[in-house]
Amino acid sequence: MMSKIITLLSACLAVSCLPALGQETPPSSTARSLQLDAVTVTANKIEQKLSQTGKVVTVLSDSVLQRYATQSVSELLSRQAGLQIVGSNGPLGTNPDIYLRGASAGNTLILLDGLPVYDPSGTANTFDLNLLTVGECDRIEILRGAQSTSYGSDAVAGVINIFTKRAGSNAVGNKPVGVTASVNYGTYNTFRGTVGVSGQTSRLSYNVQYTRLSSDGFSAATDRTGNQNFDNDGYKQNALLANLTLQLTSRLSWKLQGMTTGYTADIDNGAFADEKDYTYKNQFKRLATGLEYKHKHGRLMINYGLSDSRRTYKNDSTKVEPGASERYSSQEYGGIAHFAEIYHNLKLSSWGELLTGADYRFSNTDQSYLSVSSFGPYQSPPIGADTARIGQVGVYATGILTPYQGLSVELGGRYNRNSLYGNVFTYSFNPSYLISDRIKVFVNLSSGFRAPTLYQLFSPYGNKALRPEHSWSTEVGVQLFTRSRNAWVRAAYFDRQIKDVLFFESLNSAPYGRYINFDRQHDHGLEVEAQTELNKLTLTGNVMLLTGEVKTKVAGRDTTYNNLFRRPKTQVNLTVGYRFIPKLFVSATIRSIGERTDRFYNSETFNTDNITLAAYTTVDLYAEGKLTPLLRLYADVRNVFDQTYYDIYGYNTRRRNASVGVRFTW
Repeated sequence: MMSKIITLLSACLAVSCLPALGQETPPSSTARSLQLDAVTVTANKIEQKLSQTGKVVTVLSDSVLQRYATQSVSELLSRQAGLQIVGSNGPLGTNPDIYLRGASAGNTLILLDGLPVYDPSGTANTFDLNLLTVGECDRIEILRGAQSTSYGSDAVAGVINIFTKRAGSNAVGNKPVGVTASVNYGTYNTFRGTVGVSGQTSRLSYNVQYTRLSSDGFSAATDRTGNQNFDNDGYKQNALLANLTLQLTSRLSWKLQGMTTGYTADIDNGAFADEKDYTYKNQFKRLATGLEYKHKHGRLMINYGLSDSRRTYKNDSTKVEPGASERYSSQEYGGIAHFAEIYHNLKLSSWGELLTGADYRFSNTDQSYLSVSSFGPYQSPPIGADTARIGQVGVYATGILTPYQGLSVELGGRYNRNSLYGNVFTYSFNPSYLISDRIKVFVNLSSGFRAPTLYQLFSPYGNKALRPEHSWSTEVGVQLFTRSRNAWVRAAYFDRQIKDVLFFESLNSAPYGRYINFDRQHDHGLEVEAQTELNKLTLTGNVMLLTGEVKTKVAGRDTTYNNLFRRPKTQVNLTVGYRFIPKLFVSATIRSIGERTDRFYNSETFNTDNITLAAYTTVDLYAEGKLTPLLRLYADVRNVFDQTYYDIYGYNTRRRNASVGVRFTW
């Protein structure tokens, strides 16, 4: 059944784009104003149109993000090509694990306005996407493939660059003061409200906004019998964002950004296990500043970012669930991260550009854990920020050569020095050719690396002898455009191999586990993405086919097995939108996910079992209407047919749910 659905959706996606590719729309048409050939800065830190770069990039503009105002950032990203975000469909506060093109969590680098963000206290150095709402986002760029040459550690599978609401972006026109406000309410008593003030003058532009999000939620853990009275897991979040840009001279500008965001969520005690008084609190604070100097032949950028992450788990156990041994627990994790960079791009006449740069990362963490159970009290050895710390410096250079029209060749390299494990070198080679401004063929040969995290190095399970993961990626593809850029189709085949995979090994004696370097991981697949505008009709879609395996030695012999836990081998997303009248837009989204394998620890047999999660397909509906030039009304219904499905064994996902909202812009 699943294969038939995928075949049908893939056929619809391809066929729907063929008419658009075969016809030409006049340059003055509506399609051109939609900027389907958007500009990306993430591909190589230089502004380029998507048709001109050989990288695989998807740009989600502000107009697209507004149609996802009722969803979380995780939900939005999980509908993009090659992305599976496990946890995006659970109750708010569920930890989102990002799997880009099948790579494990921690292999996708998250950028906030171009600077890396992550939690130094986490096991995989990931950034919690729950800390952002769509209301804080102005644009998102998804860059696939190994990007460590430009961005350093963790950019093994790709980069997701989230641009926050910039100065003046909320106002209608360029005026000193503009106001925006939005409110939406929906199922599970979910409320989201945002208010912002922004403006522009000849030298100053600014944006300040506050968001409140709350929900009664539903039980994260699955009730096996349906009669165990599992409680709902609620959620409360506050986020404050401020951006300021000052034009010091005609060529020099200064940017300042501040963000503080945090949430509190009720959580359960594991798969199929409820907990009435277990809470999780996550707080994130960030300050970033930068100087940009533009000159006749390029620009110079100097940036600095400082972030503080704090996570607290507390089970005060005023009520102990049946079968639970734990009476009380408190876990605290904190980390500080610094990032500084300087880079310069130089235009080399008409035949290319040269990017050179250097960056420095420093992070530390402090952690503590205390529990009281029927076995007595236990306190793990604390981790101190004065010892659990690491720094790494990188220098890189990338040349982009355009010797004649249509041909682009990118060649780059990075040298990275880590304070603990030493040196890493990565490279990138990316030729592409645009034929008749209609057909682009491209090849990407690149390498990447992922440094061990502070937790993997300094925790009770840590191993200071760990080596970084090394990856080698090959990508070959073709993209077809219409001349007017009102439609395109892109197909890319990728192959990625990772050596020295970071892995947690269970042990039969204390400390009962440790981090080691595994052997090799090999993932490869096919990714198809398309977008078209035909008068009043909008269609976007993507298809992903994925295979992955790990190779290691068992009893002295090479053994391979599937490693795509919780990741489907097939994934399809298709959205069809129609503008019935200029003020009314309606769309439907179909999301189809293939079978996955999950792992579950069976406390009765003391074994870890493999579990097959069934394939599923969901349908979402969305509508928006412009009531006045300043007022917009929108509504959606997700999982229209009330599909029951699971992304994690033993945990629930959202059933049919709906929301309605209004946005005011002045």
